[in-house]
Amino acid sequence: MTKKSALGIFFRIPLYGRVKKRLAAEIGEDAAFKAYKSMLNVTIDNVSRLQGMDICGFYEGEITSLNPSSPPFNSPLTKGARLPSVGQGYRGVKGGPGGFRRKIPLHPQQGNNLGEKMSNAIQWLFQKGYDRVLLIGADSPDLPLPFITEAFENLDSYSLVIGPSEDGGYYLIGMNKPFDIIFKDINWGHENVLAGTVSKAKAAGISYFLLPEWYDIDDLNGLNRWKLKNLRRCEQRDTPNDMSPLVSV
Repeated sequence: MTKKSALGIFFRIPLYGRVKKRLAAEIGEDAAFKAYKSMLNVTIDNVSRLQGMDICGFYEGEITSLNPSSPPFNSPLTKGARLPSVGQGYRGVKGGPGGFRRKIPLHPQQGNNLGEKMSNAIQWLFQKGYDRVLLIGADSPDLPLPFITEAFENLDSYSLVIGPSEDGGYYLIGMNKPFDIIFKDINWGHENVLAGTVSKAKAAGISYFLLPEWYDIDDLNGLNRWKLKNLRRCEQRDTPNDMSPLVSV
């Protein structure tokens, strides 16, 4: 029997002044806002190339419409937007130049901190009948797709898969059944997130596999690194730059 696989994307609704605070401190709110929309656009478009899995988004923030031409997707100063209830059914987003390759359902994140939100998302996906579940963020838009494929494959042999990021956290986490303990008492946003997670897995006897290391875009260095890699790739392929924003502003 084919195992059902789900890939969840954790992201913030792109609202002006509420995303990429560290980056904004270096390059300003306008540039950071546009950069984040571009990162989200490219992340969704990139993973949409993958086959054999369902993809959904788990968002934090305010959303009012399924139409990305409506707030908050096209307005830098949206205020008072209404948060949809979980029971309202299918929610999708489609955008970018020419549209994303597939429509993805959106669900609000649930929990008091990042650990609770990820744990609840994973629990929800397993309750929906999936056998293998991965979560990624929008901070690594050029994450190599083979890393995601390798993660799913290793969940046939390991209970937990983690993609270490260079800053001491992780860009991906996956499980073949829910392990709440992995997310408890972690100092989120600090350089010991990966070490703490691996320590909890070892203590609980959870078998785990580490993917190759990759980087997050949290500051100007990371953003410039992504820009340089993208420009080199486009020059090699003689293709247009794919860093256009989620919507025009």
